[in-house]
Amino acid sequence: MAITHAHIEAFNRYLATTAGREKACRLVQYFARFYAFYLLRTGAPKEAIQRWADLKSSLGTGRKFFRLLKPVEFAQNGVKSLAIKDEVIRAGTFVKQFGYFFYYCCEAANLANTIKFYKLENIKTITRFGSKCWLAGLTASLLTGLYKFKQLEVRAQMLKKSAKAMATKHEDSVDRLAELQAEKKQLAKDAYSTRYQFLQDSIDILIPLGGLEILPLDEGILGLAGMATSLLAMNTQWKKVNK
Repeated sequence: MAITHAHIEAFNRYLATTAGREKACRLVQYFARFYAFYLLRTGAPKEAIQRWADLKSSLGTGRKFFRLLKPVEFAQNGVKSLAIKDEVIRAGTFVKQFGYFFYYCCEAANLANTIKFYKLENIKTITRFGSKCWLAGLTASLLTGLYKFKQLEVRAQMLKKSAKAMATKHEDSVDRLAELQAEKKQLAKDAYSTRYQFLQDSIDILIPLGGLEILPLDEGILGLAGMATSLLAMNTQWKKVNK
């Protein structure tokens, strides 16, 4: 299919966002991580391996600049989550947001150390703590997702019963029909977003699990996991800016 002017405009709108550029860099970073491991396993020259390893490291550092003020965003979201009525979702969202808050704080400290703005003697401890916070946030998100799946199932059953009761009573109210259609559409939308987020978190969680050596995952698997979740995140951002 030929690339049209509309496609180029959509691509430019995507790259005009900070999140769009950051996710694109993340995709290349994790590809470099995977490819450096692949070259190592296939016995490629050290120079070739180092080239991709350096690209991975440089993009990792660059992405930290994009996300330098992320802690502010997640702290605000964490505070807002306290207003959620459902206790399970409120707790899960709060843990997720503040898990990410501490993760990005550790990432900022890591950046300061990497660019030699402020050297930290305990940088390895800080980095490991950040990975634990990321893992905690992802775990909370996954548990919340499981709870939402149950809620979606209950909503689907209630909607089914309402439609059945309406058919039994031979109701033909235009307003009620429109209401049921709107509820059905919203249910489908919520189900899709919940499944999408659950899939992304299920793959993403492999990265801190491997980094913390909780699971014996090599650089190749972690690179593929990062590429997959980068593509998922890029798709979400693309839809957001190109509705």
